[in-house]
Amino acid sequence: AQAWYLWTAVVGGCLLGYATISCLLLRYPSVLHRRKRRTFAAAHISHRGGAGELAENTMEAFRAAVEQHGTHMLELDCQMTRDGCVVVAHDEQLDRLCGCEGRIDELDYDQLPPISARLGITFSPGAEMASGTDRRIPKLEEVLRAFPGLPMNVDVKFDRRDLMESILRMLREHNRLDVTVWGNWSHRIVTQLARLEPRVPRLFSLRRIGLVLLLFVTGLLPFVPISETHYEPPMPSVFLDPSAKEFWRRVPCPLRCLLRGLFWVLDCLIMSPMLIGHLRLRGIPTFAWVANTEEQFVRAFRAGCEGVMTDYPCRLRAFIDSNPWCLRAYNETVESLQEAAATTNATEGDRLIKKEDQQQQQTLEH
Repeated sequence: AQAWYLWTAVVGGCLLGYATISCLLLRYPSVLHRRKRRTFAAAHISHRGGAGELAENTMEAFRAAVEQHGTHMLELDCQMTRDGCVVVAHDEQLDRLCGCEGRIDELDYDQLPPISARLGITFSPGAEMASGTDRRIPKLEEVLRAFPGLPMNVDVKFDRRDLMESILRMLREHNRLDVTVWGNWSHRIVTQLARLEPRVPRLFSLRRIGLVLLLFVTGLLPFVPISETHYEPPMPSVFLDPSAKEFWRRVPCPLRCLLRGLFWVLDCLIMSPMLIGHLRLRGIPTFAWVANTEEQFVRAFRAGCEGVMTDYPCRLRAFIDSNPWCLRAYNETVESLQEAAATTNATEGDRLIKKEDQQQQQTLEH
């Protein structure tokens, strides 16, 4: 009996010690990990340019998001046509996007049909977009040229080496390596992107999001290095919103309660303020997607997200303007970027002064 009590005390002490160290490192990750260098901040992010207000991934939508709603970042999707043009479009098939059969990679760019006049909104089941006049699928080159320096989130849709290399070439030509986040939910694609150019910020694949959640629950996350730079998780609570009734109609009745419970648990984990706060302390911002209602905006920002991706840029702008508290994480990042820039400028100034002094000294000696 005494041996059993001793064994229990030892195991309990070890677990308590592990939990204590894990909690401390969760709050102070700089003990083990160097904070990642940030190059931009974003609170207002327009998903596909604002798919709920104008035709998704069009120049008209991108311009409206930037010029009318002051978006901090554009989210867009890239794939390649048969003749090697990198275009901005989400769907591989043309049925939803253009109302016709075929695939984008089976057509040359000049053969691409116009976008449908009425387009379903992916993250607002049952809703449609029916405004705007621009129905043309743009090239990525056009978007990069139109918005120099504006942060962009590029979803590389397919595991194609030529697609990845073409995107990277354009990012280099437009000097955008540090203001572009790229990736995909596919772990294979994200791995290929990391090998191709590790300096470009990249998001977590779906597998890596799952691994982060597992490590967080078990207390191992503070001990594990993270190579990704941006945490962009889906918001499971979107499916619990009343606006998702169209989704639940398609779910068999016996499964509804089970799925609702699963979404609730996942939402508690994915949107945990403790998890998001830990990642932020490691220099990894959280951009929640896709939030389209005020309740979802509140949920994301209260959890500590720096930014929110939305199909409704006008709606998100109105919310941010009337709720300045939601910019806390964004403002902290902006301040840290300004301090880093000031330090860099001061260091550069000191270097130039020292160089001038050396030149003057050399002149006097001669």
